[in-house]
Amino acid sequence: MEVSICITTYNHEKYIKECLNSIFDQEFNARYEIIIGNDNSSDNTEAIIYDIMTSHPKGDRIKYFKNVPNLGYVKNTLLSFSKASGKYIAILDGDDCWIDATKLQQQFDFLEANPYFSAVGTDSKVVYEDMPLPSHSFSNHVGQVLTKKDLTDTKICQTSTLFFRKEILKEDFPTNIISADRCLYLLAGCYGKMKVLPGQMALYRQFSASISKNVTYEVMKKDFAIIPFIKKYGKEYKTAHLKMYFYYTLMSYSTEVSKINFFKASIGYFIYNVWSKFSMNPLKLYSVLKWTQHTIKQKYEIKKQKHSFV
Repeated sequence: MEVSICITTYNHEKYIKECLNSIFDQEFNARYEIIIGNDNSSDNTEAIIYDIMTSHPKGDRIKYFKNVPNLGYVKNTLLSFSKASGKYIAILDGDDCWIDATKLQQQFDFLEANPYFSAVGTDSKVVYEDMPLPSHSFSNHVGQVLTKKDLTDTKICQTSTLFFRKEILKEDFPTNIISADRCLYLLAGCYGKMKVLPGQMALYRQFSASISKNVTYEVMKKDFAIIPFIKKYGKEYKTAHLKMYFYYTLMSYSTEVSKINFFKASIGYFIYNVWSKFSMNPLKLYSVLKWTQHTIKQKYEIKKQKHSFV
């Protein structure tokens, strides 16, 4: 089997058919399977999947698993990976879909031709289902080749565009975290470079109530468990740089945080950002200090505007 397409779904009755059809519409000349992990949906998601499995000409490519009780997003994702038999894994969330029929072929061909790359993503189109916001591009790295030093940047690629070598996965992948995607990008960096192909090849739906938009400071702190895991397999990663990254995410993405905890996170970000970029050149050091201070002030003002302080 060349490719395993791993789908995690929970209460996606409105979107799962479009999600699966976007796979069936792929112009792909190698073998693929579809692994679906349904995290105990309470709506008609399961019935729709069963109908597609029995009625669609390609429905027999689906391997379906239901978790009772539910496992949560990260464990459900890892379960789907464990059921995959492909050389490569492509991720697709059940409320997203692919919008370029050549996506799989482009990514497959790229990794087949480039053995020193461990993963390849694409850009995606962000749409807001229940918010009056315009759609836009997701990735800040379109067309770029990324190495370890780049994989702690923000908005590398959206999860439903990620395609990677299954061999990079590890049995001790942390489960008590919130950001499986960040962990995967960093893990891919332990084994090679990553490419972000140009073009919006997936549709990424955003909801006001999504997990990624409603996460507390205490929950975000769990992602620090990613650091020792990544250091175990990627010793070239600088600890200070990883700590800077996760203090930045803690400071930036916590939607409920006290001012005390915000300042704890900002102090951590300040220390490790300056440490990881320290220079004996006074001008460069001054630039790092000023930019770090500016970033903290900017994030503080955003928290105030969004009433995130509790």
